[in-house]
Amino acid sequence: MKSIANHLPQHADFILAGSQNNPNIALEEILRKNRFPDAVILNVEMCAGHQTNLPELLTNHTSLIITSRSAEDAVQAFNYKAVDFLINPTDLTHLDRTLDKVRCCKYPVAFKDPARHFYIQSEAKGKMIRLHHDDIFHVEACQNYVTIHLEKSKYMTYLTMKELEEKFSNTSFLRIHKSYFVNESKIHSVDGDYVILENNLFLKIGANYKDSMLATLHPNFFISKRGGLRMAK
Repeated sequence: MKSIANHLPQHADFILAGSQNNPNIALEEILRKNRFPDAVILNVEMCAGHQTNLPELLTNHTSLIITSRSAEDAVQAFNYKAVDFLINPTDLTHLDRTLDKVRCCKYPVAFKDPARHFYIQSEAKGKMIRLHHDDIFHVEACQNYVTIHLEKSKYMTYLTMKELEEKFSNTSFLRIHKSYFVNESKIHSVDGDYVILENNLFLKIGANYKDSMLATLHPNFFISKRGGLRMAK
């Protein structure tokens, strides 16, 4: 929670209204205010320790963000209709995307999605190529450049993965490995430690990226409430 509080000043439209380790006391403090906050970040592990029904009471009144050290708790975020699920310790890039989702809930008409295309400099000097997000399957790091793979073609350009991570924020592109971004719209399935794309390409999921990837995918899980969610580690 401390890292989140330290990061919030980078988002001028969000102010930390309070922080409380006991969820029952937190509920009392929220109810004493004139209105519900725009968002509440809730650690479900802490809730389990205090026997509280705080998530159920808040879910229809604010943008609920669930956090946990375990990716398996993503099912609880789904059941509570949370806007997002964050793995602890929190990845701040993922937090930025989550706050954008909160803005979408608060300003559904005014908030616009980023452009669905971008330009890269090609190998030919002075030539720029326009690429549409929907045409891209994955991006691969290759030494000091990246290769952008489409269905029947590919383009190389001098960009770093760190530069792309900033550009791909709040888009359909997911970092699954130190060397790979994948377009979520092109994912056919996730099988163990591999993402399988619609073109039957298998890409390895990096151990340091798996929990963050699963947390990003969780709002699109269709899960029966009759049983728990099992995620491969």
